[in-house]
Amino acid sequence: MKKPFFHFTLFVMTICLFPTLSYARTGYVSDMLLLTFRQGPGNSYAVTKTLKSNTPVSILDEKNGFYKVELESKKIGWVDKKFIIFELPKSFIINKLKQENKTLENKILKSESTTQALKGKIASLESEYSKKINSLDASLKKALDEKAELNKLLSGALEKYNTLIEQSKNIRQIVQKNKMLRKTNEILSKDLEIFKGKNKTLFKTGMIKWFLAGVGVLLLGWIIGQSVSLKRRRSSLLD
Repeated sequence: MKKPFFHFTLFVMTICLFPTLSYARTGYVSDMLLLTFRQGPGNSYAVTKTLKSNTPVSILDEKNGFYKVELESKKIGWVDKKFIIFELPKSFIINKLKQENKTLENKILKSESTTQALKGKIASLESEYSKKINSLDASLKKALDEKAELNKLLSGALEKYNTLIEQSKNIRQIVQKNKMLRKTNEILSKDLEIFKGKNKTLFKTGMIKWFLAGVGVLLLGWIIGQSVSLKRRRSSLLD
């Protein structure tokens, strides 16, 4: 029993609220100087205030050619529906366009400011990178000069190396000749030792021969002397 009653109550509330919901839209006071804002739906009701053109109102209900409206101040009253339009007023459009234009101008100014800042940063970066490039160019030139100097040193070292190789070949030949000379010297030394031995022997033999020759000469002289002396004695005896 409770559920059908609940559903019926909800249906009734929806039906009661439907007119209000169907009129809950925004309208605007048309292009007139003033529009009376009354307490009820008719010209006989008291005027509580007047509304200027383009004043926005929220439509709540309609009765007897009048709209029940709610102002932005939350005050509720009735206005003649003939003077309510639902198109956005030109002044609103113009103001909106002005605001959009102002927003665009602000964006443009901000963009120009950002552009100037970016230009400044770009100029700063260009200067910085130009300095770096110049520094790198100088370093590259120095490196190339050092490379050229190293190439010269390397070329000189290669020439010295080749010279040393040639000299080493000559040294090898000299060493080989020296070895051969040493062997020849050793052979000659041995031959000299042998010759010295032979020379000593020959020297001794020659000395003996000379000694014997000297003795023979002495003997021969002595014999000759004796014979001469004998001849002299004989001649003296004969005399």
